[in-house]
Amino acid sequence: MEIAAVILAAGKGTRMGSVEGSEIPKVMFKAHEKPLIRYSVENVRSAGVERVVLVVGYKQEIVREYFGNEVEYAVQEEQLGTGHAAMMARPVLENKVDAVIVCYGDMPLYKSETIKALLDKFESDRPVLAMLTVDFHDPNFWAYGRIIRDEDGYVVANVEQKDCTEEQKAIKECNPSFYIFDANWLWENFDKLRTDNAQHEYYLTDMIKIASDQGKKIIAVKVSGEEEVLGVNTPEQLAQAEGIIARRENKEQWF
Repeated sequence: MEIAAVILAAGKGTRMGSVEGSEIPKVMFKAHEKPLIRYSVENVRSAGVERVVLVVGYKQEIVREYFGNEVEYAVQEEQLGTGHAAMMARPVLENKVDAVIVCYGDMPLYKSETIKALLDKFESDRPVLAMLTVDFHDPNFWAYGRIIRDEDGYVVANVEQKDCTEEQKAIKECNPSFYIFDANWLWENFDKLRTDNAQHEYYLTDMIKIASDQGKKIIAVKVSGEEEVLGVNTPEQLAQAEGIIARRENKEQWF
């Protein structure tokens, strides 16, 4: 099975303003001496995925100069949401791969074994969508979308925190936005995304409901813990991620 990873890397990172060098794309901020997006690329490649497409936008020349021909590129000229960003990879990958991973370039802490477990589950069950989920002790603090399951336990939707009812905000299982899609299904259904939400953006997460409404199979695999899904949006989160990376590397050196 031919698989490619699409890593979203077009954002400005406006909340990183107090960090020196904040006039660079967010994914190029360094944690433990490497840009955040380097970890995202390494993590999917360590799980066995060689083909990587970076969706770039803001100050894209910095990302391109760093990676050169090591990866492929797609460009998001306007930031119209995560769904729109992922769509930009369509001309690069359509009819060329069987499955597409979509993840973020500012989430450096996924373990390659977690990604590999999701890939294995996708290959064995062949759903249209496989995704990671996480159980948070305090989901409101993290503000990730909530996973909605039906009475049989199957994933049927994701609701962003801004759009949640009070009852939905109490759900602890959340969506860190790491997906594997059947490529043909993804290209056929991208155009169904709409902007009728609090942000007026194309949410990639709405692909979950689209698949559910079609009666398609959706598989969810939980990560090992909250640490894996830390995203970097602030200088404080960058420092936290750097500490976790340093601890992991020090641990590996002892074995």
